[in-house]
Amino acid sequence: MAIIQQDSMPFRPYARLMNIIGDQLITDKKVAVIEIIKNSYDADAKSVKVRFINMQNVNYNDLPIEDQAYIEIEDNGVGMSLDIIQNVWLRPATPNKLDKKKNKQLRTPLGRIIQGEKGIGRFAIHKLGEKIHLYTKAENENEIKLEMNFSEFNPENSNLFNQRATEYKLLEDVSNNWYVNDPPEVITSKSGTIIRIYNLREQWTERDFEELYKNIQRLIPPVDDNAKNLGVSFISDFNVDLYKEGKLYTREDVMTFKDVIERAQFTMIGKVDNDGVLDFKYKSTVPLRKIDKTIDLFDQNDLDNNNYSLVGLKWFIDNGRKPKCGPFSFTFYAFDLKKPDKTILNEDLKTFIKENFVFVLRDGVRVYPYGEKGIDWLNLDKLRSTFRAGQFISYNDLTGFIYISQENNPDLKDASNRQGIVNNGGRFDDFTNLVTAVTEIFNTEIKIDKLKGEIQRKTLLNKSKSFLQDSFDQLQKSLTKINDTKTLSLANKFIDTYQKHLSVMEGRMETVEDLAGLGMAVEKSSHDSLRLLSLMRQNIKDFRKKVEKNDYQQEELLSILSELDESAAIVYDDMQLIQPLFKIQRKTIKEISISDSIAKVIKYFRNDIDGKISHDIKQSIGDLFIKTNAGLILQVLINLVDNSIYWLNKSGTPNKQLHFLINSSEKTIIVADNGSGIREDIAPLVFEEFFSMKSNGRGLGLYIVRELLLRINAEIAVLENPKDKILSGANFIIKFNEEDK
Repeated sequence: MAIIQQDSMPFRPYARLMNIIGDQLITDKKVAVIEIIKNSYDADAKSVKVRFINMQNVNYNDLPIEDQAYIEIEDNGVGMSLDIIQNVWLRPATPNKLDKKKNKQLRTPLGRIIQGEKGIGRFAIHKLGEKIHLYTKAENENEIKLEMNFSEFNPENSNLFNQRATEYKLLEDVSNNWYVNDPPEVITSKSGTIIRIYNLREQWTERDFEELYKNIQRLIPPVDDNAKNLGVSFISDFNVDLYKEGKLYTREDVMTFKDVIERAQFTMIGKVDNDGVLDFKYKSTVPLRKIDKTIDLFDQNDLDNNNYSLVGLKWFIDNGRKPKCGPFSFTFYAFDLKKPDKTILNEDLKTFIKENFVFVLRDGVRVYPYGEKGIDWLNLDKLRSTFRAGQFISYNDLTGFIYISQENNPDLKDASNRQGIVNNGGRFDDFTNLVTAVTEIFNTEIKIDKLKGEIQRKTLLNKSKSFLQDSFDQLQKSLTKINDTKTLSLANKFIDTYQKHLSVMEGRMETVEDLAGLGMAVEKSSHDSLRLLSLMRQNIKDFRKKVEKNDYQQEELLSILSELDESAAIVYDDMQLIQPLFKIQRKTIKEISISDSIAKVIKYFRNDIDGKISHDIKQSIGDLFIKTNAGLILQVLINLVDNSIYWLNKSGTPNKQLHFLINSSEKTIIVADNGSGIREDIAPLVFEEFFSMKSNGRGLGLYIVRELLLRINAEIAVLENPKDKILSGANFIIKFNEEDK
């Protein structure tokens, strides 16, 4: 066959290719925002501000541009010159960053590890909107403005099935306008970039803002001291703020990993080297146990000697290979959510743990989507259903971080759509199987401690039953000597009733054990203190910004210092109050002033009482002094006052009142409020354990009050006679009896 014609030509893509890349490559709008923020990070920005403006006008694109909805992302990074715009930014898939990495130029001038390399992250902009105004300025350069309109790349209302492709423009036929501005139009700093995105493609709901806020917080995770001990470095010079309609968007109710790290029942930190040797430290708080081991994951004798049977290594055995993914470090934290310890686990923390799995961080920056809710990238739940469930820790019980780097893990690269790591030559399989093996070891140690804890609880329960059991055994022996049928029948019924009752009591005791040590005072105090400390940090942060700009007055400094001092004093007072509640402090017996104790408790609840509930402390003769420990009296009063505050707020009483009456001659205290009071039919039940009329009540507050008072030969009762009550609501009277001789 003879060749009758020959030529060559490059690809000439249609302009709609840009829309396909922008809209389909990055599949989530929140991830798109994060990708733009990552570009700011690579540009050595120290501050990024993400602003959502005029969001009520989404889809109203015919309004004047200043009234249209738009997203603005501003950073103070190095910015771009016209040359960079023309030869790098407007050239998708530019090898600019990749070439730097190949030449081992991994770091920016600030010393950051460069995150991007594919040159396509900028298309995240198109995921957010159709029309873009980009302003950028490099140091000692003019400001550059770039305008892009993605609607020109793919004509609106066109249909690929009923129009010829020739009606679409080729990519080379669509231009983007740029301008050189002198003086700058919007950028006032020496360098930086501002991206404004109009014609937004999607609405943003409050849930979207909440999730974006969380994603921003997790982009640069908090410093983990456990990881620092492994040699992991953390980023501390990159700040991202989110604004919604001009106001800083924050959520004080968002739990953090700091809470997890501090309260974790089980912790495992360590490293896996190139050869699969694991070096780790493990700690359990239930019961307290610590171990420090080095295990060769590919030495069966080493595994057998430590009773580790690892399904996670089966992949390596089946493929006859050693891992090639590179070394990594990790910090794992776990809880027993099936039998939650309510002294450390509240509902918010349980939810946080369930919504945050194991995150992967590369050079301190998060790799998406690992860690997100529903992304069980280790397939733990699948493995639990395939093998024995007990072999693997539950996906819901585990959270933490894995630390990799570009230098040590060059083959663990992000997918183009920023949704995971590509499985280049099975390297990601190596990685996931090694991590799974580590979690199996973690789970083995956790199971040991769970069993030990169960044995301890049963031992304590058996001790508490011993006296009752001895009496019961004696009764049974006596019954064997009786020949009367009626008596034996009644005795058998009694034995059945006793055993059923014992079973109920065992269940209740376990519940009480779970709640033991749950200090309402400590919980409330820590919440208030954290709130104040957060405000203090924000004040310091704001002042630092002013100092950096040399824009502050001496009066401002004095004002801030005064606010910090007041907040610190409040935190100090709260800590002083809860100190006597600790067990070690309860050994101190002395004369306790009831009046002083009430005053301390009122101060402790100041945020709930001041300006909301009127209160007074009256003494019929003088103050009452009780010889006991301060913690016991404080805990009794705290529970009573907390109870009154709750019901006063529920009652809707306009003029809320809380009164205390001390009678030193009769050795009594009356605590009264004008709330909704206690129904006559439930008054006899309020001191019973687990009885509560609160929607979220545990039914232990008043029960604990009664039990504490019994220890010092005191008693508490509800005043039901209107003549005895000092206010219309709940009235409790405490009577301190003479000490037993």
